[in-house]
Amino acid sequence: MTDTREATQNVQEQYFRITDEVPEEIWYWAALGSIVASAILFISNKRDWSIFVGQWPPTFLLFGLFHKILRPHTH
Repeated sequence: MTDTREATQNVQEQYFRITDEVPEEIWYWAALGSIVASAILFISNKRDWSIFVGQWPPTFLLFGLFHKILRPHTH
């Protein structure tokens, strides 16, 4: 049981080590950029790609929110 907990903490520490380098605004700009890219792909009749790219914004927003909630002292 402690091995699993240690492994989980290690993964979380690695995540924060990487995402601490990313400014919070980047997550929101990435979400906005993927919305625009999805709209452009949709207009270009690349419907499958527009749906694929259109699923990215919630992921970017959740990364930003997750990081903000778990590391509020850094902001």
